[in-house]
Amino acid sequence: MSVFWIKLIAAISMLIDHVGMILFPDVLWMRIVGRLALPLYALCIAEGFRHTRNRLAYFLRIFVLGAICQVAYLFVSEHLYLGILITFSVSIVLLFFLDALLCACRHEKTPLDSLLQKIFKKALPGGVIIALCALCFGAALAGAVALTVFVDVDYGLTGILFPVLVYLGGSSRIGKLCGASAGTVLLACNLEHSPTPRIWSLLALIVLALYNGKPGKYKLKYFFYVFYPVHLLLLYGIKIFIEVFIK
Repeated sequence: MSVFWIKLIAAISMLIDHVGMILFPDVLWMRIVGRLALPLYALCIAEGFRHTRNRLAYFLRIFVLGAICQVAYLFVSEHLYLGILITFSVSIVLLFFLDALLCACRHEKTPLDSLLQKIFKKALPGGVIIALCALCFGAALAGAVALTVFVDVDYGLTGILFPVLVYLGGSSRIGKLCGASAGTVLLACNLEHSPTPRIWSLLALIVLALYNGKPGKYKLKYFFYVFYPVHLLLLYGIKIFIEVFIK
């Protein structure tokens, strides 16, 4: 099963979950199906970061879409709540610094090399670069922890770290599956309050086990980007219409 089909199953799962959350809050099976979405999307985020040609553009696409969706969240809820696209935006920041650290440890050129040379006006020894990359990653991780402590972030720190675990699995199919499985188990064991027990996230392991590590024949990249905000706007519009004109 390619990345395309993983994305499609994740999108359908998310749609069913949000239909249940917004229109049919008492229908439990819809929320259970929705628990598949996070593990599948986390895998896609890690794979997207690994293979994209422009990581800054990749981050900006997800972050800007997340910011747009925040308008809908603020309209519906009465408290500051950061949706899943913001969660994954923080994940991508962590992945950037993690990748720099891993490159430095392998004595490869890191994405931070040019910036560090501009700051220090000279090439730095490998050990210094490793230390600086580790410091940057540690600072980013501390910032992610602080964000989840003070702000309501969708799926919290577990959601932020999930793509990181997948990425740490390396480029092999088995490694990716091990990282995704570890994240799914961590998510299922999370004791944070949730309308639907996150233990159901373990169902995603069935789909993840079928992943073949390939991008797939069909892309539809921008469809999946647009699908998230559009389906939320439509569902909230239907809810408002029902409340105003039917009830």
